[in-house]
This record gives sequence, structure tokens and C-alpha cells, in this order.
Amino acid sequence: GGRPYGYIGFAFDLTPHLHFGAQENVLAVRLTPEDRGSRWYAGAGIYRNVWLDITGPVHVGLWGTYVTTPDVTDEKSTVAVKTEVRNSGQAAAKMTLRTSVLDGAGKQVATASNPLAVPAMGDQTVSGSLNVPRPQRWDIDHPYLYTLVSEVLDGSRVVDRYTTPFGIRSVVFDRQKGFLLNGRHVKIQGVCDHADLGALGSAVNRRATERQLQILKGAGVNAIRTSHN
Repeated sequence: GGRPYGYIGFAFDLTPHLHFGAQENVLAVRLTPEDRGSRWYAGAGIYRNVWLDITGPVHVGLWGTYVTTPDVTDEKSTVAVKTEVRNSGQAAAKMTLRTSVLDGAGKQVATASNPLAVPAMGDQTVSGSLNVPRPQRWDIDHPYLYTLVSEVLDGSRVVDRYTTPFGIRSVVFDRQKGFLLNGRHVKIQGVCDHADLGALGSAVNRRATERQLQILKGAGVNAIRTSHN
């Protein structure tokens, strides 16, 4: 496989190339960006994390969840979820998708289940919603996160588990009032931060990135442009 644009995450399905039994598997990564080299992408190599994900044949797809909070009040919040479940097996699968919301302490605050009928070598998208009582809203000075847990069940056995962090908040752009976050007007003080870390280079150092954001926030920044990263 290949990826001509270096700034975007990507993945490959290695299943067809696996050797089973005693034969050894060798994973070799070769970077050849020279023919794509330009002012915009000089070929920095692998500068972010790489994972080897192992799943069963029926699993939540890569980046397979889409979470929004369309209705938020002090009493409850609606969490709307779309989940793509993929089946890489040769037979159709009937299973259950269990979706749960955990609060910041890991306590379950909402759950729902939906039947799955995923065709062989196909996928199924399940849409639904959950109600979270008395939600803690994500805000600039209160970055509270919930976790959406998507589990694929074969009977009572969990065959795949996929987690998605998200915040509950309301966002409105109004031509009279401007930008409203959780019902109050907020002036957006934004900057564009380049992808590299200066003298530290292109490889992403989590603490250095965190420190950058702390310095920017101390200067009054509350929004950041990440499209160039």
C-alpha cells in the first residue's frame, strides 16, 4: 500500500498477507517519499504513532463511530451515534451492538443495544441515541470528556470493543450574537500552529505538544487551526 499525502492518518488491512501456524510473519515498512517531495511535504518519515490492531472478523470499522450532541440541557443530553460494523468473514453474521456512555470516572451513565445482521465481506451502519442525565458540559476551562464504548457481542461474548472520547456541549453560530458555546458568547481567539516542534524536529513528542498548547492558552488563545497538521 501507499499514501501520497503525509499529513493524514491511514491504515492497511494485512489479513490477506498473514501466515498462520509455524511460518513467521515479517512486517517491513519502507518510506519512499522522494517522488512526492515538495515544499509542502518534505518526507519526514514516521513522525506519529503506529499501531498493529488485531480484531475478530466482525468488528467496529476503523474510525467507525460518529458522535454528536444535538440537544443539551442541564437536565439531560442527547448523544447521537452512528456506528459502522464490518464483517471480513465469508459468512453473514447476526450479533448485537451494545453502546454505552461512561463518565469521567468510568461509571456507566447510559446504554443501549441494537441487533446486527452484517453481510459477508460487508458492513452495517447502526444509528441510535442515548440520554445522559445531568451532563457535565465540555468547556474551555472545563474540558470534561465522556467515553463512548461500542461492543460487538456474539451471544454474551464480547468479540470487539471500540472506545471514542467525546465532550457534551452546545455550539451555535448566530449572525446577531456571534459564536455561542453552551449558550454564552465567546470571542474566538485563534492561531495556526505548524506541525513541527521547532528544534525538536517533526517526531511528535506528547509533552512538547502539550507544553505548546499551555503556552498558547496562557497568551489568550482558545482555538487552534489543525488543518495543516
